[in-house]
Amino acid sequence: MKTEREYTLGIGGIILPIPCFFPSISCIKTNLSPIEYLRLITAIKYSTFLISAYDIYHASIEDRSEINSLLNSSVKNNQVVLLDSGNYESYWKNDKTWVAQNFIEVCSKVSFHIAFCFDNQNPSDTVEKIAEDVVRTVLRDQESVLTGTIVPIVHGRRELLPKASYQVAEQLRPILLAVPERALGEGIFERAETVYKIRSALNDLDYYCPLHLLGTGNPLSILIYAACGADSFDGLEWCQTSVDYFSGRLFHFHHWDFFSDQADLSRYDLPYNHTVLIHNLLFYRRWLEEVSTALKEERIENLIASYLSDRVVEQLRFRIQEVF
Repeated sequence: MKTEREYTLGIGGIILPIPCFFPSISCIKTNLSPIEYLRLITAIKYSTFLISAYDIYHASIEDRSEINSLLNSSVKNNQVVLLDSGNYESYWKNDKTWVAQNFIEVCSKVSFHIAFCFDNQNPSDTVEKIAEDVVRTVLRDQESVLTGTIVPIVHGRRELLPKASYQVAEQLRPILLAVPERALGEGIFERAETVYKIRSALNDLDYYCPLHLLGTGNPLSILIYAACGADSFDGLEWCQTSVDYFSGRLFHFHHWDFFSDQADLSRYDLPYNHTVLIHNLLFYRRWLEEVSTALKEERIENLIASYLSDRVVEQLRFRIQEVF
């Protein structure tokens, strides 16, 4: 019997509505420093966020102290803190010195609710070996953490992800399981189909295992993937672009002037960059609520049709008839 979709996730005593979005904080391809983004997110008390262990590890002594203080405050204020492995940053910086022990050191010193395991980005070529490696990594990392929960990231070829995800979830029973969006396929339709297959596999478990997509911050992608069974997302789009509330489409960061009347930001007296970021965060908060409501009321196809063309809806319906 297939498990039914759930719309909340319990993390450290917090009941988090899902689908949800974790704004990612990173030093890569962003305008401000990680600590500036962290200050903003904690100040407006956005309910969730992701921060990289790599950036914490390489912060100055002064910044590290403030980061620790802000993370402590976030945990106390029930903002769900998701710690990333740092492999994204080390990849783009070509930093071969970033190893699991560095990640574990950060995990042992900062406050967080959940952390992605130090993932192997060169996975094996069989379902069994992928699952074995992920399970071993999660258990190793969890042993070294005093607080917080380590959750798995499953890498692998597109066709292996559903079965590998099932095997990992069956053995670990994680509160969340992640796969990278880039591994799902070449285009949005193929990726949506893969999300549906992973969700179908996970639904064969005897409990509901939420599915997280790494690197998914485009609102329209979130909408489609959520319809196909994904539950949470993270991405950098919130701090790299500006969003049009009416279309859900992303534009150049400095095109926010076109959309500056879409949210009431009069109570914020901040520089331009920070104002755009708040505009975006307020959108994501509203957007995920809209997607969640549409899912609960079984009108997700109508919501997709209101933002995307009939051709897109037809393509999705053709590929994933059970959803659309």
